[in-house]
Amino acid sequence: MTSQRTHRLAWAAARALLTIGAAVGVLVILGVAASALLSIRPVVLTSGSMEPAMATGSVALIRATPARDVSVGEVVTVETQTGSRVTHRVVATDRLADGAVALRLKGDANDTPDAETYRPDEVGVVLVDIPLAGYLISALRTPVGIFALGVLATVLVGFVLLGGDPRAARRPRFRRRPGATAAAVLVIAAALGWPTLRPLNSEAAFTDPVDVTGSAYTAHAVVAQGQPTCEDVDGVLILGNVARLGWTQVDARYEYEWELRNMGGVAVASGAVGGAQAPGSTVRLDIGTGLIGTNANYNVLVRARLAATASWKAPTTTSTPVRRASILIIGAAMRCGHA
Repeated sequence: MTSQRTHRLAWAAARALLTIGAAVGVLVILGVAASALLSIRPVVLTSGSMEPAMATGSVALIRATPARDVSVGEVVTVETQTGSRVTHRVVATDRLADGAVALRLKGDANDTPDAETYRPDEVGVVLVDIPLAGYLISALRTPVGIFALGVLATVLVGFVLLGGDPRAARRPRFRRRPGATAAAVLVIAAALGWPTLRPLNSEAAFTDPVDVTGSAYTAHAVVAQGQPTCEDVDGVLILGNVARLGWTQVDARYEYEWELRNMGGVAVASGAVGGAQAPGSTVRLDIGTGLIGTNANYNVLVRARLAATASWKAPTTTSTPVRRASILIIGAAMRCGHA
């Protein structure tokens, strides 16, 4: 009796999960169709700059629209100069002489408009937002989440199609029911179609609210550091020779991300320096031969960012030329400038 009751409960749970999976399958199919036919894409909001209208973790469905057709008051997703995305409300539009459109955006939770004026050819107009759905999407888009979807689909389909219904236990052959079969097909569609949906992330703009070291502020444009100086510093017996970059710390809340790139633009080393230094102090970055092993010209790119919120970055990046050069036969050095 207990075994039969357990069987019935398991079947009821599987049927409920199958129903949920079928509903998700319908949504996935609609999402794939909307993306392909209507240029509609999901965007996960990773900041609270649009609260309370759109909370952090919401998913916004956006439709690709020419910038010239956008009106004041609409919420749009645009790409920033740094390549990230921001979802804010349009507060002003300006028609430029060349036919382009300049947009001024502002987050509902911000006191001031964004520091950047956007000039996109196309924007994503927000049609609707779904609170908290972004957390689920983010979890399910991980390798573990995708694997779990596949396992769940396999188990549910097998349970339904291979004889999980206790009412079929006394029958010599399992009779497949059309409803269960259709639900199983939708579950499979959800598992297979989900990876094709690639939601975008909309990050914080430079003026988004944030709490840094316990003191909240609502409008801040990250200021770029000055062009670094470069000095050749010798080690001991021509070993440990480095190119030392230096610049003045702008703000105690800043740190500086850096990349060492070859002439093809490929980063061969990266890191961050300058965190928690006092304003006016000198931030130093030593580029040594241990980072690379090829004698060639390179560029060191440096950009300021908030240490507490790394997505807040300065709009510009400095570039300093350096090179790796062999010394005699037994050593090598990093030196300022290109050969």
